[in-house]
Amino acid sequence: MTKTRSFIGGLAVLSLLTATVATAADQAEPSLSITLSPMMKEGSIVGLAVEQAIEGVRADASTPLFQMPLVTHNVPTVASSLQALTARDAQGPVALTSRDEGDGPAKVRRWFPDRAVTGTVHARYETTQANVLAPLGAAPPIEMRIEGGAMSGGAAILALRPVVPSVSLSIRWDLSESPGDLGVDSLAGQTKSNVPPSMLDQVFLMAGQLGRHPAERNALGFQAVWQDEPPFDAASLMQWTERLHADYVRFFQANPEPYTVFLRRNLVNAGGGIGMSRSFVTTFGNRGQGDDPQDLKFTLAHEMFHTFQPRLSGQEGLAGSWFNEGMAVFYQRVLPFRSGLIDAEAFLEDLNFHAARYYTNALGNAPNSEVSARFWEDTRIRTLPYDRGFLYFATVDEAVRNKSNGKRSLDHLMLQMKAREKANQPVTVEAWEAALRDELGEAGVKSFRAMLAGSAPLPGSDAFGPCFKRISKQMRRYELGFAPKALTESPRKVRGLIAGSAAERAGLRNGDEITQPVPQDDIQGRQDRLLKLQINRDGKPLTVEYLPRSESVATWQWERVPDVPAAQCAR
Repeated sequence: MTKTRSFIGGLAVLSLLTATVATAADQAEPSLSITLSPMMKEGSIVGLAVEQAIEGVRADASTPLFQMPLVTHNVPTVASSLQALTARDAQGPVALTSRDEGDGPAKVRRWFPDRAVTGTVHARYETTQANVLAPLGAAPPIEMRIEGGAMSGGAAILALRPVVPSVSLSIRWDLSESPGDLGVDSLAGQTKSNVPPSMLDQVFLMAGQLGRHPAERNALGFQAVWQDEPPFDAASLMQWTERLHADYVRFFQANPEPYTVFLRRNLVNAGGGIGMSRSFVTTFGNRGQGDDPQDLKFTLAHEMFHTFQPRLSGQEGLAGSWFNEGMAVFYQRVLPFRSGLIDAEAFLEDLNFHAARYYTNALGNAPNSEVSARFWEDTRIRTLPYDRGFLYFATVDEAVRNKSNGKRSLDHLMLQMKAREKANQPVTVEAWEAALRDELGEAGVKSFRAMLAGSAPLPGSDAFGPCFKRISKQMRRYELGFAPKALTESPRKVRGLIAGSAAERAGLRNGDEITQPVPQDDIQGRQDRLLKLQINRDGKPLTVEYLPRSESVATWQWERVPDVPAAQCAR
Protein backbone atom coordinates (compact mmCIF):
# COMPACT_ATOMS: atom_id res chain seq x y z
CA MET A 1 0.00 0.00 0.00
CA THR A 2 1.46 0.99 0.35
CA LYS A 3 -0.76 3.47 1.42
CA THR A 4 -3.27 0.82 2.10
CA ARG A 5 -5.97 3.44 1.98
CA SER A 6 -5.57 4.06 -1.68
CA PHE A 7 -3.79 1.28 -3.48
CA ILE A 8 -2.59 -2.16 -2.50
CA GLY A 9 0.84 -2.94 -3.71
CA GLY A 10 4.35 -3.95 -2.73
CA LEU A 11 3.71 -7.60 -3.57
CA ALA A 12 6.49 -9.23 -5.54
CA VAL A 13 5.39 -10.97 -8.75
CA LEU A 14 8.29 -12.83 -10.33
CA SER A 15 8.74 -12.75 -14.08
CA LEU A 16 8.96 -15.92 -16.12
CA LEU A 17 12.40 -15.94 -17.66
CA THR A 18 13.93 -18.15 -20.29
CA ALA A 19 17.34 -18.28 -21.98
CA THR A 20 20.17 -20.76 -21.97
CA VAL A 21 23.20 -19.46 -20.11
CA ALA A 22 26.41 -21.16 -19.15
CA THR A 23 26.18 -22.68 -15.70
CA ALA A 24 28.31 -21.77 -12.71
CA ALA A 25 30.41 -24.83 -13.44
CA ASP A 26 31.31 -23.35 -16.85
CA GLN A 27 32.25 -19.85 -15.72
CA ALA A 28 32.00 -17.26 -12.99
CA GLU A 29 28.68 -15.62 -12.26
CA PRO A 30 27.59 -13.73 -15.41
CA SER A 31 26.97 -10.01 -15.32
CA LEU A 32 23.86 -8.20 -16.46
CA SER A 33 24.82 -4.58 -17.11
CA ILE A 34 22.10 -2.07 -18.03
CA THR A 35 22.62 1.46 -19.37
CA LEU A 36 19.66 3.85 -19.36
CA SER A 37 19.54 6.88 -21.64
CA PRO A 38 16.60 9.35 -21.63
CA MET A 39 15.55 10.08 -25.21
CA MET A 40 15.30 13.78 -25.94
CA LYS A 41 13.39 15.83 -28.51
CA GLU A 42 13.56 19.62 -28.58
CA GLY A 43 14.97 19.61 -25.06
CA SER A 44 12.26 17.38 -23.55
CA ILE A 45 12.30 13.73 -22.52
CA VAL A 46 10.14 11.64 -24.86
CA GLY A 47 11.20 8.11 -23.95
CA LEU A 48 13.93 5.83 -22.69
CA ALA A 49 16.62 3.84 -24.48
CA VAL A 50 17.73 0.67 -22.68
CA GLU A 51 20.99 -1.12 -23.47
CA GLN A 52 21.87 -4.45 -21.88
CA ALA A 53 25.05 -6.51 -21.92
CA ILE A 54 24.52 -10.09 -20.79
CA GLU A 55 27.47 -12.41 -20.30
CA GLY A 56 27.58 -16.18 -20.61
CA VAL A 57 24.77 -16.67 -23.14
CA ARG A 58 24.52 -19.94 -25.05
CA ALA A 59 21.44 -20.38 -27.26
CA ASP A 60 20.50 -21.72 -30.66
CA ALA A 61 17.66 -20.78 -32.97
CA SER A 62 15.23 -23.06 -31.14
CA THR A 63 15.94 -21.52 -27.74
CA PRO A 64 14.41 -18.21 -26.66
CA LEU A 65 17.10 -15.65 -26.00
CA PHE A 66 14.90 -13.28 -24.01
CA GLN A 67 11.49 -13.45 -22.43
CA MET A 68 9.15 -11.01 -20.68
CA PRO A 69 5.56 -11.29 -19.41
CA LEU A 70 3.12 -9.10 -21.29
CA VAL A 71 1.70 -8.13 -17.90
CA THR A 72 3.53 -7.74 -14.58
CA HIS A 73 1.96 -6.58 -11.30
CA ASN A 74 -1.30 -6.24 -13.30
CA VAL A 75 0.42 -3.63 -15.53
CA PRO A 76 1.03 -4.12 -19.28
CA THR A 77 4.76 -4.15 -19.96
CA VAL A 78 6.61 -2.66 -22.92
CA ALA A 79 7.18 -6.19 -24.24
CA SER A 80 4.48 -5.64 -26.87
CA SER A 81 5.39 -2.05 -27.73
CA LEU A 82 9.19 -1.70 -27.53
CA GLN A 83 10.84 -0.17 -30.58
CA ALA A 84 14.15 -0.42 -32.42
CA LEU A 85 15.09 -3.76 -30.85
CA THR A 86 18.55 -4.93 -31.89
CA ALA A 87 20.95 -7.58 -30.62
CA ARG A 88 24.51 -8.64 -31.40
CA ASP A 89 27.23 -10.92 -30.13
CA ALA A 90 30.92 -11.23 -31.01
CA GLN A 91 30.01 -12.60 -34.44
CA GLY A 92 27.85 -9.64 -35.37
CA PRO A 93 24.13 -8.73 -35.51
CA VAL A 94 21.55 -11.25 -34.31
CA ALA A 95 18.06 -11.06 -35.84
CA LEU A 96 15.26 -11.71 -33.34
CA THR A 97 11.80 -13.15 -33.94
CA SER A 98 9.14 -12.83 -31.26
CA ARG A 99 6.44 -15.32 -30.32
CA ASP A 100 3.74 -15.07 -27.64
CA GLU A 101 2.99 -18.12 -25.52
CA GLY A 102 0.61 -18.84 -22.65
CA ASP A 103 -2.71 -17.33 -21.68
CA GLY A 104 -3.98 -14.61 -19.36
CA PRO A 105 -1.54 -13.27 -16.76
CA ALA A 106 0.94 -16.02 -17.68
CA LYS A 107 1.22 -14.89 -21.31
CA VAL A 108 4.80 -14.09 -22.28
CA ARG A 109 6.64 -12.77 -25.30
CA ARG A 110 9.74 -14.72 -26.26
CA TRP A 111 12.46 -13.57 -28.64
CA PHE A 112 14.33 -16.23 -30.65
CA PRO A 113 17.69 -15.65 -32.41
CA ASP A 114 18.12 -16.50 -36.08
CA ARG A 115 21.32 -18.41 -35.30
CA ALA A 116 23.33 -19.79 -32.43
CA VAL A 117 24.75 -17.16 -30.10
CA THR A 118 27.45 -17.45 -27.46
CA GLY A 119 29.36 -15.26 -25.06
CA THR A 120 28.27 -11.70 -24.36
CA VAL A 121 25.10 -10.49 -26.03
CA HIS A 122 24.40 -6.77 -26.35
CA ALA A 123 20.77 -5.76 -26.81
CA ARG A 124 19.11 -2.37 -27.18
CA TYR A 125 15.55 -1.13 -27.41
CA GLU A 126 13.55 2.05 -27.00
CA THR A 127 10.22 2.73 -25.36
CA THR A 128 7.99 5.78 -25.61
CA GLN A 129 4.86 4.16 -24.18
CA ALA A 130 3.95 6.53 -21.35
CA ASN A 131 1.11 7.84 -19.17
CA VAL A 132 -1.27 4.95 -19.93
CA LEU A 133 -3.97 4.77 -17.25
CA ALA A 134 -4.17 1.30 -15.62
CA PRO A 135 -6.10 -0.56 -18.35
CA LEU A 136 -6.40 -3.71 -16.21
CA GLY A 137 -7.74 -2.05 -13.07
CA ALA A 138 -5.97 -1.83 -9.70
CA ALA A 139 -2.22 -1.76 -10.24
CA PRO A 140 0.94 -0.26 -8.76
CA PRO A 141 2.51 2.88 -10.30
CA ILE A 142 5.23 1.17 -12.34
CA GLU A 143 4.23 2.17 -15.87
CA MET A 144 6.36 4.84 -17.54
CA ARG A 145 5.25 8.39 -16.80
CA ILE A 146 6.72 11.41 -18.59
CA GLU A 147 5.88 14.86 -17.24
CA GLY A 148 7.41 17.82 -15.49
CA GLY A 149 10.65 17.51 -17.44
CA ALA A 150 11.27 13.97 -16.15
CA MET A 151 10.43 10.29 -16.66
CA SER A 152 9.82 7.49 -14.19
CA GLY A 153 8.79 3.85 -14.21
CA GLY A 154 9.49 0.37 -12.94
CA ALA A 155 9.35 -3.28 -13.92
CA ALA A 156 7.06 -2.62 -16.88
CA ILE A 157 9.94 -0.86 -18.67
CA LEU A 158 12.81 -3.33 -18.19
CA ALA A 159 11.83 -5.94 -20.73
CA LEU A 160 14.68 -8.24 -21.75
CA ARG A 161 15.82 -10.80 -19.18
CA PRO A 162 17.99 -13.90 -19.43
CA VAL A 163 17.59 -17.02 -17.38
CA VAL A 164 20.42 -17.81 -15.05
CA PRO A 165 20.36 -18.86 -11.44
CA SER A 166 21.98 -15.54 -10.54
CA VAL A 167 23.74 -12.54 -12.03
CA SER A 168 25.86 -9.63 -11.00
CA LEU A 169 23.42 -6.79 -11.75
CA SER A 170 24.38 -3.17 -12.34
CA ILE A 171 22.60 -0.10 -13.71
CA ARG A 172 24.15 3.13 -14.96
CA TRP A 173 22.72 6.30 -16.50
CA ASP A 174 23.94 8.00 -19.66
CA LEU A 175 22.79 11.61 -19.37
CA SER A 176 25.06 12.98 -22.07
CA GLU A 177 22.04 14.04 -24.14
CA SER A 178 20.38 15.70 -21.14
CA PRO A 179 23.15 17.50 -19.23
CA GLY A 180 22.16 18.85 -15.83
CA ASP A 181 19.51 16.20 -15.34
CA LEU A 182 19.57 13.60 -12.57
CA GLY A 183 19.22 9.84 -13.00
CA VAL A 184 18.23 7.75 -9.95
CA ASP A 185 17.38 4.07 -9.62
CA SER A 186 16.75 1.59 -6.82
CA LEU A 187 20.27 0.17 -7.02
CA ALA A 188 21.73 3.63 -6.30
CA GLY A 189 24.94 2.90 -8.17
CA GLN A 190 25.59 -0.39 -6.40
CA THR A 191 26.30 -3.71 -8.09
CA LYS A 192 24.08 -6.48 -6.77
CA SER A 193 25.84 -9.83 -6.79
CA ASN A 194 24.18 -13.22 -6.64
CA VAL A 195 20.67 -11.99 -7.48
CA PRO A 196 18.19 -13.57 -9.90
CA PRO A 197 17.36 -11.58 -13.06
CA SER A 198 13.87 -11.19 -11.60
CA MET A 199 15.51 -8.62 -9.31
CA LEU A 200 14.57 -6.19 -12.09
CA ASP A 201 10.97 -6.47 -10.88
CA GLN A 202 12.19 -4.63 -7.78
CA VAL A 203 13.86 -1.71 -9.59
CA PHE A 204 12.36 1.75 -10.05
CA LEU A 205 13.76 4.51 -12.28
CA MET A 206 13.47 8.29 -12.29
CA ALA A 207 15.41 10.77 -14.41
CA GLY A 208 15.27 14.36 -15.57
CA GLN A 209 14.56 17.59 -13.72
CA LEU A 210 13.93 16.21 -10.24
CA GLY A 211 13.31 17.67 -6.81
CA ARG A 212 15.35 16.04 -4.06
CA HIS A 213 16.02 15.97 -0.33
CA PRO A 214 18.67 15.97 0.91
CA ALA A 215 20.86 17.23 -1.93
CA GLU A 216 23.15 14.22 -1.38
CA ARG A 217 22.47 10.90 0.37
CA ASN A 218 22.86 11.26 4.12
CA ALA A 219 25.14 9.14 6.31
CA LEU A 220 22.46 6.43 6.63
CA GLY A 221 21.99 6.28 2.84
CA PHE A 222 18.66 8.13 2.63
CA GLN A 223 17.60 10.31 -0.28
CA ALA A 224 14.22 11.27 -1.76
CA VAL A 225 13.51 12.45 -5.32
CA TRP A 226 10.29 13.61 -6.91
CA GLN A 227 8.94 14.26 -10.38
CA ASP A 228 6.97 17.40 -11.27
CA GLU A 229 5.37 19.62 -8.60
CA PRO A 230 3.34 17.84 -5.87
CA PRO A 231 0.38 19.83 -4.49
CA PHE A 232 2.07 20.06 -1.08
CA ASP A 233 5.48 20.86 0.39
CA ALA A 234 7.43 17.80 -0.76
CA ALA A 235 10.68 18.87 0.88
CA SER A 236 8.99 19.15 4.28
CA LEU A 237 7.36 15.73 3.93
CA MET A 238 10.68 14.17 2.92
CA GLN A 239 12.41 15.76 5.94
CA TRP A 240 9.84 13.90 8.09
CA THR A 241 10.55 10.73 6.12
CA GLU A 242 14.29 11.12 6.63
CA ARG A 243 13.70 11.15 10.41
CA LEU A 244 11.47 8.07 10.14
CA HIS A 245 14.13 6.23 8.16
CA ALA A 246 16.70 6.97 10.87
CA ASP A 247 14.29 5.58 13.50
CA TYR A 248 13.80 2.38 11.48
CA VAL A 249 17.56 1.91 11.09
CA ARG A 250 17.95 2.21 14.88
CA PHE A 251 14.97 -0.04 15.68
CA PHE A 252 16.18 -2.84 13.41
CA GLN A 253 19.86 -2.20 14.20
CA ALA A 254 20.45 -2.17 10.46
CA ASN A 255 23.66 -1.27 8.66
CA PRO A 256 23.48 1.94 6.60
CA GLU A 257 22.67 1.22 2.95
CA PRO A 258 21.37 3.39 0.11
CA TYR A 259 17.64 3.93 0.46
CA THR A 260 15.53 5.95 -1.97
CA VAL A 261 12.03 7.40 -1.84
CA PHE A 262 10.46 8.13 -5.23
CA LEU A 263 7.45 10.46 -5.42
CA ARG A 264 5.39 10.94 -8.57
CA ARG A 265 1.88 11.61 -9.87
CA ASN A 266 -0.83 8.94 -10.00
CA LEU A 267 -4.12 9.86 -11.66
CA VAL A 268 -5.86 6.60 -10.72
CA ASN A 269 -4.92 5.75 -7.12
CA ALA A 270 -3.41 8.97 -5.82
CA GLY A 271 -1.65 8.34 -2.52
CA GLY A 272 -0.88 4.72 -3.32
CA GLY A 273 2.53 3.21 -3.93
CA ILE A 274 4.71 0.13 -4.05
CA GLY A 275 7.78 -1.08 -2.18
CA MET A 276 10.82 -1.89 -4.30
CA SER A 277 14.40 -2.97 -3.61
CA ARG A 278 15.68 -0.67 -0.83
CA SER A 279 13.28 1.97 -2.06
CA PHE A 280 9.64 2.71 -2.44
CA VAL A 281 7.38 4.71 -4.66
CA THR A 282 4.59 6.84 -3.32
CA THR A 283 2.26 9.04 -5.31
CA PHE A 284 0.15 12.17 -5.38
CA GLY A 285 -2.71 13.35 -7.59
CA ASN A 286 -3.81 16.70 -8.83
CA ARG A 287 -4.83 19.17 -6.14
CA GLY A 288 -7.63 17.65 -4.07
CA GLN A 289 -6.55 14.07 -4.89
CA GLY A 290 -3.99 12.30 -2.74
CA ASP A 291 -2.58 15.64 -1.57
CA ASP A 292 -2.87 15.15 2.20
CA PRO A 293 0.67 14.82 3.61
CA GLN A 294 -0.75 13.23 6.79
CA ASP A 295 -2.20 10.36 4.76
CA LEU A 296 1.03 10.01 2.80
CA LYS A 297 2.97 9.62 6.04
CA PHE A 298 1.27 6.26 6.61
CA THR A 299 2.13 5.23 3.05
CA LEU A 300 5.74 6.15 3.68
CA ALA A 301 5.85 4.36 7.04
CA HIS A 302 4.23 1.24 5.55
CA GLU A 303 6.47 0.91 2.52
CA MET A 304 9.65 1.70 4.42
CA PHE A 305 8.79 -1.04 6.93
CA HIS A 306 8.77 -3.55 4.07
CA THR A 307 12.46 -2.92 3.47
CA PHE A 308 13.43 -3.78 7.04
CA GLN A 309 10.84 -6.39 8.06
CA PRO A 310 11.26 -10.19 7.95
CA ARG A 311 9.65 -11.68 4.85
CA LEU A 312 7.61 -14.87 4.87
CA SER A 313 8.93 -17.69 2.70
CA GLY A 314 7.12 -20.85 1.71
CA GLN A 315 3.84 -18.97 1.15
CA GLU A 316 5.07 -16.93 -1.79
CA GLY A 317 3.59 -13.69 -3.11
CA LEU A 318 -0.05 -13.04 -2.33
CA ALA A 319 -0.53 -16.20 -0.27
CA GLY A 320 1.90 -14.84 2.31
CA SER A 321 0.64 -11.28 2.24
CA TRP A 322 -1.23 -11.75 5.55
CA PHE A 323 2.24 -11.72 7.15
CA ASN A 324 4.12 -9.19 5.03
CA GLU A 325 1.30 -6.68 4.56
CA GLY A 326 -0.58 -7.23 7.80
CA MET A 327 2.58 -6.69 9.83
CA ALA A 328 3.40 -3.54 7.84
CA VAL A 329 -0.06 -2.08 8.53
CA PHE A 330 0.37 -2.79 12.24
CA TYR A 331 3.75 -1.06 12.45
CA GLN A 332 2.99 1.81 10.03
CA ARG A 333 1.39 3.70 12.93
CA VAL A 334 3.06 2.04 15.94
CA LEU A 335 6.66 2.98 15.13
CA PRO A 336 6.00 6.63 14.12
CA PHE A 337 3.80 6.99 17.23
CA ARG A 338 6.58 5.74 19.50
CA SER A 339 9.00 8.20 17.90
CA GLY A 340 6.66 11.17 18.28
CA LEU A 341 6.34 11.57 14.51
CA ILE A 342 2.52 11.28 14.65
CA ASP A 343 0.11 12.13 17.45
CA ALA A 344 -2.64 10.08 19.10
CA GLU A 345 -5.33 11.52 16.82
CA ALA A 346 -3.46 10.48 13.68
CA PHE A 347 -2.84 7.01 15.19
CA LEU A 348 -6.56 6.65 15.93
CA GLU A 349 -7.67 7.83 12.49
CA ASP A 350 -5.50 5.26 10.71
CA LEU A 351 -6.52 2.48 13.12
CA ASN A 352 -10.21 3.15 12.58
CA PHE A 353 -9.87 3.34 8.80
CA HIS A 354 -8.57 -0.23 8.63
CA ALA A 355 -10.93 -1.52 11.32
CA ALA A 356 -13.95 -0.02 9.54
CA ARG A 357 -12.90 -1.40 6.19
CA TYR A 358 -12.51 -4.89 7.63
CA TYR A 359 -15.50 -5.15 9.94
CA THR A 360 -17.87 -3.89 7.22
CA ASN A 361 -16.35 -6.22 4.61
CA ALA A 362 -18.96 -8.68 3.38
CA LEU A 363 -16.12 -11.04 2.40
CA GLY A 364 -14.25 -10.59 5.67
CA ASN A 365 -14.53 -14.30 6.49
CA ALA A 366 -13.10 -15.51 3.16
CA PRO A 367 -10.19 -17.88 3.90
CA ASN A 368 -6.65 -16.84 3.12
CA SER A 369 -6.51 -19.60 0.50
CA GLU A 370 -8.80 -17.49 -1.75
CA VAL A 371 -6.64 -14.36 -1.70
CA SER A 372 -4.20 -15.27 -4.48
CA ALA A 373 -6.84 -16.21 -7.06
CA ARG A 374 -9.20 -13.28 -6.40
CA PHE A 375 -6.79 -10.54 -5.32
CA TRP A 376 -6.95 -8.34 -8.41
CA GLU A 377 -10.63 -8.86 -9.21
CA ASP A 378 -12.31 -7.70 -5.98
CA THR A 379 -11.27 -4.90 -3.61
CA ARG A 380 -12.91 -6.74 -0.70
CA ILE A 381 -10.49 -9.65 -1.19
CA ARG A 382 -7.55 -7.41 -2.03
CA THR A 383 -7.74 -5.57 1.30
CA LEU A 384 -8.01 -8.68 3.48
CA PRO A 385 -4.27 -9.33 3.94
CA TYR A 386 -3.83 -5.72 5.05
CA ASP A 387 -6.82 -5.31 7.33
CA ARG A 388 -7.35 -8.80 8.72
CA GLY A 389 -3.60 -9.31 8.89
CA PHE A 390 -3.13 -6.12 10.89
CA LEU A 391 -5.94 -6.97 13.32
CA TYR A 392 -4.50 -10.45 13.78
CA PHE A 393 -1.09 -9.04 14.71
CA ALA A 394 -2.80 -6.64 17.11
CA THR A 395 -4.32 -9.65 18.92
CA VAL A 396 -0.90 -11.32 19.06
CA ASP A 397 0.67 -8.17 20.47
CA GLU A 398 -2.07 -7.96 23.10
CA ALA A 399 -1.75 -11.63 24.05
CA VAL A 400 2.04 -11.47 24.42
CA ARG A 401 1.86 -8.29 26.50
CA ASN A 402 -0.78 -9.80 28.78
CA LYS A 403 1.05 -13.10 29.31
CA SER A 404 4.40 -11.40 29.98
CA ASN A 405 2.92 -8.66 32.19
CA GLY A 406 4.04 -6.05 29.69
CA LYS A 407 7.64 -7.22 29.42
CA ARG A 408 7.29 -8.56 25.88
CA SER A 409 5.27 -7.68 22.78
CA LEU A 410 4.87 -8.47 19.09
CA ASP A 411 8.25 -6.76 18.66
CA HIS A 412 9.96 -9.78 20.17
CA LEU A 413 8.34 -12.28 17.80
CA MET A 414 8.87 -10.05 14.78
CA LEU A 415 12.54 -9.47 15.60
CA GLN A 416 12.94 -13.20 16.26
CA MET A 417 11.77 -13.81 12.69
CA LYS A 418 14.16 -11.12 11.48
CA ALA A 419 17.03 -12.85 13.29
CA ARG A 420 16.15 -16.09 11.46
CA GLU A 421 16.27 -14.25 8.16
CA LYS A 422 19.67 -12.71 8.96
CA ALA A 423 20.96 -16.18 9.82
CA ASN A 424 19.77 -17.43 6.39
CA GLN A 425 17.05 -19.53 8.01
CA PRO A 426 13.67 -19.45 6.24
CA VAL A 427 10.83 -17.49 7.81
CA THR A 428 8.11 -20.07 7.24
CA VAL A 429 4.61 -20.62 8.57
CA GLU A 430 6.07 -23.46 10.63
CA ALA A 431 8.67 -21.11 12.14
CA TRP A 432 5.93 -18.60 13.00
CA GLU A 433 3.81 -21.32 14.63
CA ALA A 434 6.82 -22.49 16.65
CA ALA A 435 7.38 -18.95 17.92
CA LEU A 436 3.69 -18.66 18.82
CA ARG A 437 3.78 -22.00 20.60
CA ASP A 438 6.80 -20.96 22.67
CA GLU A 439 5.21 -17.63 23.58
CA LEU A 440 1.48 -18.39 23.84
CA GLY A 441 1.13 -22.16 23.82
CA GLU A 442 -1.21 -24.12 21.58
CA ALA A 443 -3.88 -21.44 22.00
CA GLY A 444 -1.70 -19.07 19.98
CA VAL A 445 -1.33 -21.57 17.15
CA LYS A 446 -5.06 -22.31 17.18
CA SER A 447 -5.93 -18.61 16.87
CA PHE A 448 -3.49 -18.22 13.99
CA ARG A 449 -4.94 -21.11 12.04
CA ALA A 450 -8.46 -19.83 12.66
CA MET A 451 -7.47 -16.48 11.15
CA LEU A 452 -6.12 -18.17 8.02
CA ALA A 453 -9.39 -20.08 7.75
CA GLY A 454 -11.33 -16.80 7.80
CA SER A 455 -12.09 -16.13 11.47
CA ALA A 456 -12.30 -12.42 12.30
CA PRO A 457 -9.63 -11.24 14.78
CA LEU A 458 -10.92 -8.90 17.49
CA PRO A 459 -8.39 -6.99 19.61
CA GLY A 460 -9.48 -6.13 23.14
CA SER A 461 -10.71 -2.71 24.18
CA ASP A 462 -7.29 -1.59 25.45
CA ALA A 463 -5.21 -3.53 22.91
CA PHE A 464 -3.75 -0.31 21.52
CA GLY A 465 -2.85 1.20 24.86
CA PRO A 466 -4.54 3.15 27.67
CA CYS A 467 -5.39 6.12 25.42
CA PHE A 468 -7.95 4.17 23.38
CA LYS A 469 -11.01 2.03 24.03
CA ARG A 470 -13.16 -0.13 21.76
CA ILE A 471 -16.72 0.86 20.89
CA SER A 472 -19.46 -0.61 18.71
CA LYS A 473 -20.73 1.52 15.85
CA GLN A 474 -23.23 1.01 13.04
CA MET A 475 -21.61 1.38 9.62
CA ARG A 476 -22.63 0.40 6.11
CA ARG A 477 -21.04 -2.30 3.97
CA TYR A 478 -19.23 -1.48 0.74
CA GLU A 479 -21.15 -2.60 -2.36
CA LEU A 480 -19.92 -1.85 -5.87
CA GLY A 481 -23.33 -2.77 -7.23
CA PHE A 482 -22.23 -5.00 -10.11
CA ALA A 483 -19.76 -7.80 -10.81
CA PRO A 484 -16.35 -6.56 -9.54
CA LYS A 485 -14.46 -8.65 -12.08
CA ALA A 486 -15.90 -6.49 -14.86
CA LEU A 487 -13.45 -3.77 -13.82
CA THR A 488 -10.48 -6.00 -14.74
CA GLU A 489 -11.77 -6.94 -18.19
CA SER A 490 -11.18 -5.25 -21.53
CA PRO A 491 -13.43 -3.56 -22.37
CA ARG A 492 -14.84 -2.87 -18.89
CA LYS A 493 -18.57 -3.51 -19.35
CA VAL A 494 -21.02 -3.49 -16.48
CA ARG A 495 -22.61 -6.87 -15.86
CA GLY A 496 -24.36 -8.53 -12.95
CA LEU A 497 -26.00 -5.25 -11.90
CA ILE A 498 -27.58 -5.74 -8.46
CA ALA A 499 -31.27 -4.87 -8.41
CA GLY A 500 -32.03 -2.09 -5.94
CA SER A 501 -28.35 -1.23 -5.42
CA ALA A 502 -27.09 2.34 -5.26
CA ALA A 503 -25.46 1.73 -8.65
CA GLU A 504 -28.81 0.84 -10.23
CA ARG A 505 -30.59 3.73 -8.52
CA ALA A 506 -27.95 6.10 -9.91
CA GLY A 507 -28.83 4.97 -13.44
CA LEU A 508 -26.07 2.47 -14.22
CA ARG A 509 -27.08 -0.25 -16.71
CA ASN A 510 -25.72 -3.63 -17.72
CA GLY A 511 -23.63 -3.15 -20.85
CA ASP A 512 -22.39 0.34 -19.94
CA GLU A 513 -18.70 0.59 -20.82
CA ILE A 514 -16.54 2.10 -18.07
CA THR A 515 -13.90 4.16 -19.83
CA GLN A 516 -11.65 5.14 -16.90
CA PRO A 517 -9.93 2.97 -14.22
CA VAL A 518 -11.87 2.75 -10.96
CA PRO A 519 -9.93 2.98 -7.67
CA GLN A 520 -11.86 1.28 -4.84
CA ASP A 521 -9.46 0.37 -2.04
CA ASP A 522 -9.58 3.78 -0.39
CA ILE A 523 -13.29 4.32 -1.06
CA GLN A 524 -14.07 0.97 0.55
CA GLY A 525 -12.78 2.30 3.86
CA ARG A 526 -14.58 5.65 3.79
CA GLN A 527 -18.28 5.66 4.58
CA ASP A 528 -19.07 8.94 2.82
CA ARG A 529 -16.85 8.66 -0.27
CA LEU A 530 -18.73 8.70 -3.58
CA LEU A 531 -17.77 6.50 -6.52
CA LYS A 532 -17.65 8.26 -9.87
CA LEU A 533 -17.80 6.21 -13.08
CA GLN A 534 -17.04 7.58 -16.52
CA ILE A 535 -19.05 5.47 -18.96
CA ASN A 536 -19.91 5.19 -22.61
CA ARG A 537 -23.51 4.27 -23.46
CA ASP A 538 -24.60 4.00 -27.07
CA GLY A 539 -21.63 6.10 -28.13
CA LYS A 540 -22.34 8.88 -25.66
CA PRO A 541 -20.09 9.75 -22.68
CA LEU A 542 -21.88 9.87 -19.32
CA THR A 543 -20.93 10.23 -15.65
CA VAL A 544 -22.63 8.10 -12.99
CA GLU A 545 -21.92 8.92 -9.34
CA TYR A 546 -23.22 7.15 -6.25
CA LEU A 547 -22.46 6.13 -2.67
CA PRO A 548 -21.43 2.44 -2.96
CA ARG A 549 -23.01 1.22 0.28
CA SER A 550 -25.59 -1.39 1.24
CA GLU A 551 -26.87 -2.59 4.61
CA SER A 552 -25.76 -1.28 7.99
CA VAL A 553 -23.86 -3.63 10.32
CA ALA A 554 -22.38 -3.39 13.80
CA THR A 555 -18.71 -2.46 13.44
CA TRP A 556 -15.83 -2.15 15.90
CA GLN A 557 -14.04 1.17 16.24
CA TRP A 558 -11.79 2.77 18.87
CA GLU A 559 -12.05 6.18 20.49
CA ARG A 560 -9.82 8.35 22.65
CA VAL A 561 -10.07 7.84 26.41
CA PRO A 562 -10.42 11.25 28.05
CA ASP A 563 -7.98 12.47 30.70
CA VAL A 564 -5.18 10.01 29.84
CA PRO A 565 -1.96 12.02 29.33
CA ALA A 566 -0.50 11.81 25.85
CA ALA A 567 2.83 10.72 27.35
CA GLN A 568 1.21 7.41 28.40
CA CYS A 569 -0.22 6.60 24.97
CA ALA A 570 2.63 5.12 22.93
CA ARG A 571 3.54 1.46 23.54
